[in-house]
Amino acid sequence: MRIRRLRILGVALGLSFAAAAVGVALYLLPPAVGAPVNRVADFVVVNDSKRWVDDHLPLGRFAFPNRDDENQHLRLIAIDEASMNAPSDPQHPGLGQFPWPRRLYGQLLTRLHRAGAKVVAFDVDFFEPSPDPRDDAAFAAGMRAQPTILPFGIATTSTGLASVELPPPQLAHAAHVLGTTTIDTPGGFVLGQPLVITERDQANRVTAVYASLAAQTAATYLGTPLSAVDAWSARLGDERVPLDGDHALLMLPFQSQQTIDLGGAGGPASRAGTTVNAASFFQSVSFVDALHFDDATLRAFANGDALVIGSTAQALGDFVNTPYGRYPGVFANLRMMDQLMRGEFITRSRPWLDIALIILIPLLVGFAVTQLPATTGVATSALIVILYSAAAIALYGYSLQWIDLIHVDGATILAALFVALYRTVTEGADKRVIREMFGKHVSPAIVDHLLEADDPLKSLDLTGKRVRVTIFYSDIRGFTAMSEKMTPEQIYGALNEYFEEMCALVFAYGGYVDKFIGDCVMAVFSAPNPLPDDPYRAVRSAWEQQQRIVNMMGDWGAQGRQIFTVGMGLNTGEVVMGNLGSSDRLNYTVIGDSVNTASRLYNVAKGGQIIISESTYEEVKDRFIVNELTPVFVKGKVLALRNFEVLGLLEPGQPNTSTLLDPAAMPEAMVAADH
Repeated sequence: MRIRRLRILGVALGLSFAAAAVGVALYLLPPAVGAPVNRVADFVVVNDSKRWVDDHLPLGRFAFPNRDDENQHLRLIAIDEASMNAPSDPQHPGLGQFPWPRRLYGQLLTRLHRAGAKVVAFDVDFFEPSPDPRDDAAFAAGMRAQPTILPFGIATTSTGLASVELPPPQLAHAAHVLGTTTIDTPGGFVLGQPLVITERDQANRVTAVYASLAAQTAATYLGTPLSAVDAWSARLGDERVPLDGDHALLMLPFQSQQTIDLGGAGGPASRAGTTVNAASFFQSVSFVDALHFDDATLRAFANGDALVIGSTAQALGDFVNTPYGRYPGVFANLRMMDQLMRGEFITRSRPWLDIALIILIPLLVGFAVTQLPATTGVATSALIVILYSAAAIALYGYSLQWIDLIHVDGATILAALFVALYRTVTEGADKRVIREMFGKHVSPAIVDHLLEADDPLKSLDLTGKRVRVTIFYSDIRGFTAMSEKMTPEQIYGALNEYFEEMCALVFAYGGYVDKFIGDCVMAVFSAPNPLPDDPYRAVRSAWEQQQRIVNMMGDWGAQGRQIFTVGMGLNTGEVVMGNLGSSDRLNYTVIGDSVNTASRLYNVAKGGQIIISESTYEEVKDRFIVNELTPVFVKGKVLALRNFEVLGLLEPGQPNTSTLLDPAAMPEAMVAADH
């Protein structure tokens, strides 16, 4: 049994490890491959789960910190639909079709400088010189007055940098610093941005370092230097900035709102039908509004702040897809600037920890499902998944520590299913073993009870266990002489009819029919799970059998059939119960001296008698009327055995009229005769 349990445990752990291997394989998929099941999906699920908690517990004590509140020092000047209205529009004049003359940017930068803006970043590409050189000159003059960050593009491949696309020299030299707008889009989604891209030569020496637009804007605003450390971290002044292992800053998701202005309520330059994009963590004004603000209004808007100029107009198409929706690309840069300015960073756990969790928790569940009852094991698995999920979501919600969720949960659930299915198959085989072993020997109710166990074979010790039981033997008196007067078919018919009735009464009192030996019946009360009142039920079954035999023989005699009587013997004692036999054939039975004693006692019994041993009598003396017989010597025993004939049932309140021998004047023992 122990070897079998170890084999089951080994198979279960193997299945759990296979489930874990599936989880690890999906976890290790590149971000751009299999987005619905890789780390991209995990990031989405963790954030969606956190958002669900936010939505359902907005005021509860377990609600997570609000990271979407407004950053008071981050502003957007939006190139929106309203700004592109025709200048001749009588109600909402704009600046006309985009792109606009660059001198407008120079004018706005000059005014923003006077208004006290700390830094201005453009999320608008300027890769070609302006057709009118005076426009670039005016733009450059504005940048020299107001610290400005211009974007540039980098094309990357799996082997490194492919190309760098910079603004025209006149603009690049006038800018305070340049920042790359390169983003990663694994699975078509924007999850973050490389904070620093390092260019190396063939000797792996650093030849250039390119920082992102968001990083340069935050560093300029904070007045702190930005430096790369490794793929997992960078430094912004004295603060460590955690990265995702691929040099990227993970973007903290946010809610973006897109509305249709139905009545020109979006501001002086808005008009009915205009699409308005907004988010809660920054303030925004239309470019045309900012250009026309008076000095006081512009100062109130821009003084001491970081300002970003970028497109939100649908017509310009500068939109990105994220797992949480489609919104203007400038919003992504604004969010990462917001994170850098406020020090709110997502920290991804190291892969070794995630992989360890993906492997260990399913193994734990696989072990639990094999060691616990089936329902308890499944419930435990579900509880582990729920507790781990809650812990992962809480950890992310409170501290932005991202540990893997879907691959751990998926592998855990898969392991539980694998092991549960394996248990179903093996326990189905176990139940077939039990049904074959006991189905024709005990009552159907006992078989059903055994099969209800979570581990049927574990509920039995089939290798042998020492138990106290009552052994029953019965034998037809004069069977040999009777059979000489009957054909073989008549003998088999009579025996089967007799056995059918007797077995039913054995089953009715919880007995187990061990075997048939010719016309002899051997039964055990009870197997496989002994009970305290087994002796009473065994003797009661024998009494009922004798009454049934009397009735049967009356019917048979009336039919002209051969009749007979039956002698019965019972003994109570310890036996070894279990499988006995060879590797090719096993029988579930009992062995021991107590069995031998019972087999001798039934030889003492005459037809119609029930003889019980002293050990059985001591267990049932208050429930049956007995007559103690002369002690007998039986084969295999040195000492004589006290034996008692059962005369009847002792009803409640009825005086016990049992006849017992005087121990001081015990008659001389007799030698038991064989029948």
